[in-house]
This record gives sequence, structure tokens and C-alpha cells, in this order.
Amino acid sequence: MKEYELIPTNNRKSFYGKARVVVDNDGVETLMSYGTPIIKRYSDGRLRRVYDDWTHTTGTHILSFCGLTKAEFLELPLNEKV
Repeated sequence: MKEYELIPTNNRKSFYGKARVVVDNDGVETLMSYGTPIIKRYSDGRLRRVYDDWTHTTGTHILSFCGLTKAEFLELPLNEKV
């Protein structure tokens, strides 16, 4: 397993460690926002929501991680098991 800091796509320098991506041994990436798992990206490109909420800050992290808007994120299937 490895982990890296998410790089902003909105002209910010950094998220200052508040948005990180954990990559498991199978290549599944999980966006962590303030230590909370938000969304998973599988090696085949599928996305699965693991958090059932939206805030402006988390939305910024989601947009930088996978390019989804609020409506697109909330349309994803919710998998409550992390």
C-alpha cells in the first residue's frame, strides 16, 4: 500500500495534507479528505462513492481527484463498506 498527497487542479498550491490518496496493493485508489474515505477509483476506471455527503471543501478534493461535479458524485452508487 502507498499514499500520496492530492494535487489541486484549481490553481491552488496545495491542499496542505488535507486530501490524500491511498493506493492499495490491487491498485484501487481511495480519496481521503480530512482522514475520511470519500470515493474509490478502481484500476478499470470505475468509481464508487463511499461517503454520503458533500461539502464545498470535499467537492474541491473530488474535482481534483476524478473531475466529478456534485451532481455526478451524488449519482454514483454508494458503497458504505470501506
